Amino acid sequence: MAVAIIATCTMTRAAGAEPSTEKLTDYPSVLYVATPFAICFGALLTETTVITDARCLHPFSNGDGASDKVSGVLDPSYLMVGLPTVNISATMHNILLSTQVFSQINQAESRAATFFGLVANYVDNSTFYAVNTSSVHAYYPQSEYDEASEQNFDVGVVTLKRAIPKSKTVQLQLDDLEANMDGLSALSFATPVSTNDPATLQNLYQGIDLTKVKITPISSLDRSSCDSRYMDAYKLKNMKSFQGHKLPNNDSPVYCSSFYDNVTMCTEDTSISITDAASGDNSVNLNSTILFVKSGSSIRVVSLGLPHAVEMRSDNTSSCSSNGFVHFPRTGIYTDWIGWVSSGSIASNGSWINKPLTGDIIADFVTGGGAASLFTPYTAMLASAISALAALGLVL
Repeated sequence: MAVAIIATCTMTRAAGAEPSTEKLTDYPSVLYVATPFAICFGALLTETTVITDARCLHPFSNGDGASDKVSGVLDPSYLMVGLPTVNISATMHNILLSTQVFSQINQAESRAATFFGLVANYVDNSTFYAVNTSSVHAYYPQSEYDEASEQNFDVGVVTLKRAIPKSKTVQLQLDDLEANMDGLSALSFATPVSTNDPATLQNLYQGIDLTKVKITPISSLDRSSCDSRYMDAYKLKNMKSFQGHKLPNNDSPVYCSSFYDNVTMCTEDTSISITDAASGDNSVNLNSTILFVKSGSSIRVVSLGLPHAVEMRSDNTSSCSSNGFVHFPRTGIYTDWIGWVSSGSIASNGSWINKPLTGDIIADFVTGGGAASLFTPYTAMLASAISALAALGLVL
């Protein structure tokens, strides 16, 4: 019987294709979202709006043991957006070297405070930008700790206090992937110079040039094959039987790579995963990845978040001999939420447009299951609007 092992691991390359290391400035719509606990990739939807993944902005939930100061969506003052200029590596290294690797979760607040104090010295220049608001999909916490559902609603948005000049914006992939989709690639952290003592934050960041990224061509599975493998791996009855809130239009929450066979996992290029968060004392996880297709001078974002490899082994005789597939969060199915939280909407071509959503489309966001409580910049605005309507006698 096959044994399924879920890990943050390697990437399945397209047949005959080799990864390349490129300048991140070649991808002007991609930038970094830095928190006290991780550096994640983000992508520009507008000159002031950045899309990223939920786990980047929501590292701890209430009950994890972390202080209320860092539980839930991180306060905007604990965040910073960085552009891939020549100055980013040295500055980010200095900031991160000055924060402490924490061995206990109750130390997370002091780490965040240290980060905040240092970041305040760097924002508002040509490389680093202060964050105005931070938002995570409200239904993400319902399934973030369930193995089969943890990529559901994995989407976050930050807005900046000032616009990025001459910015290039991305489109979102709205259609499903086809088998072996042309031009599909993964953008991830470039391979570090050294991974000695990988649980140590200092060594991890010292070995990474944040001006560069690794680009890996990817072979995709069609929807039927992806869902079939996913259900087998997680023992699901169907692609609707997830923990937490139902997905928009009951869509599948993941994209999948093609299968890999007879792969020596212990020695294969692990450019996606520099360290497994479980292998060290709350070590920073650098597995942030953007799955994309080139679109003119910009990119079309297929997935933004943490990829997971599913190993399917016929026996336990060797931890290195395996076969399986990799799945990625499907960012484009949350377009209504992305549009609402960014005060616009996503057009049919996947671009952000200045046309705020209204009516029934947003009803679930403002009334469903306490959803508004996780939209930090909008909760007060919503309460104020409701109060105003009530004063006019327009609310029952």
